[in-house]
Amino acid sequence: MAQVLTIASGTQVPAVNFHARRYLIDDLEANEVLIKMLAAPINPLDILVLAGVYPVKPSHTHLDEPILGYDGVGEVLKVGRSVINLSLGDLVVPSKFGTGTWRTHAVLDVASLQKVTRPTDLAFASILRIGIAPAFCLVEDMRALKPGDYIIQNAGTSLLAQFVIQFARRRGVNVINVVRDREAYELEKIEAALHKLGAEIVVTESALAGDARVKNKRITLALDSVFGASGHGLVKALAVGGTYVQLGFLSGAAGGPIAIDPTDLFARQLTMKGFRGSAQVGLRSAEEQVDLFNWFVELFNSGELQLPALGLQKVKWSIGNAEESKGALLEAVERAKSGTLGQRKQIILFE
Repeated sequence: MAQVLTIASGTQVPAVNFHARRYLIDDLEANEVLIKMLAAPINPLDILVLAGVYPVKPSHTHLDEPILGYDGVGEVLKVGRSVINLSLGDLVVPSKFGTGTWRTHAVLDVASLQKVTRPTDLAFASILRIGIAPAFCLVEDMRALKPGDYIIQNAGTSLLAQFVIQFARRRGVNVINVVRDREAYELEKIEAALHKLGAEIVVTESALAGDARVKNKRITLALDSVFGASGHGLVKALAVGGTYVQLGFLSGAAGGPIAIDPTDLFARQLTMKGFRGSAQVGLRSAEEQVDLFNWFVELFNSGELQLPALGLQKVKWSIGNAEESKGALLEAVERAKSGTLGQRKQIILFE
């Protein structure tokens, strides 16, 4: 019994459909691969896709409805006669965005898959393309960073931010994590977890402008996942010659634009950039991406990279219990859409 989550058609509000159907897989085409999914995250990017505002659209459909899920890890069950680089039991991740990983099984062209070495936790493999690789590119590619420099980033509890901390630490670069305002006891727990991961300063959005710890720091790179007022705070925190990178707009339309003062560009000589993870990772060849992803797994297996210190919320997709899975999955998507404060990264685990 194959099951899949799609974007519902003909609805006023973005919604998800759950489908469960029996399929007979006859002979595969020469370059096709049959996989079963093992784990897949629910990312903010997926919610943008669901809302129809993300530029890279799903590549696969079921009953004419786009299949959701842009990251994940699966296991090879069968390969076509011309497939020579994959074998039964290999672990694979999407090689491009739009693959549609929110389904129990998939028949895909071999070119849309990338083999990876096996991590000690499959959740790590499931976030390689959208969580870990973009974090690496932000630290490595956006500007030349030197030991002692500072990165400032908002959405400071996100999975991406937690991997930025870890990659920056490996370069001797300090990180200031800006988080949304919350109760003091919750903030203390978050500070402890992020400090343990390697963040130097954790500060709330409302306290950023007046926090003495941030003053006179060599803040050369600002990573803005929120936009609006939160992003404006990052711009103002940058040192002369700093680089601002916009990589998301979690605040939505309600967040409003960022006001740029003439002195930001003329006197302070700031550089403003946009970032899309798919495009940045795609600047590397297929061979380079294989080496990079396998290096990530090597770092994880040796304890040099960690899963989010703030924990994961695991969502079970039980193939043998379609109704129970349907309820849990639709609830998980609604939870992600809500953007509730303190929400942990959700990972779908297929059973």
